Amino acid sequence: MRVVVDTDVVAAALLGEERRGAEAARLLAKADVLLAPSHWKAELANVFWKAVVFGAVPADALGDLFRAAELLGITSVDVSELWRGATSRAVTLRQSAYDVLFVELALREGVPMASYDRALATKAPRVVVPPGRLLRA
Repeated sequence: MRVVVDTDVVAAALLGEERRGAEAARLLAKADVLLAPSHWKAELANVFWKAVVFGAVPADALGDLFRAAELLGITSVDVSELWRGATSRAVTLRQSAYDVLFVELALREGVPMASYDRALATKAPRVVVPPGRLLRA
């Protein structure tokens, strides 16, 4: 399975989120090809920062988290390949361009986008799919 993976799915798996971490990890393991706009790394770094600041993760675990993220083998697509289409689509959807970069990539590749973002799934239901539904497919 080829899939564009939202940062929230990666974060859930790597941080072992109680409600969805195991499901997210199963999806990441099942996919043959994982794709994401290159800014996913900045988004994930911000999630890791928040996890440390709010005490969910000790700071000395960051190295392991970054290594685990690198081992996922996510193919990063440069934002410059997506930004024009994503911005136009973001205006239409009234959703942040950060989020719609993932949608744009999924549309260009003709693959689903795995995400826990319900608001985005409501605005782009043909593309944005909850990980659990992809696992059942």
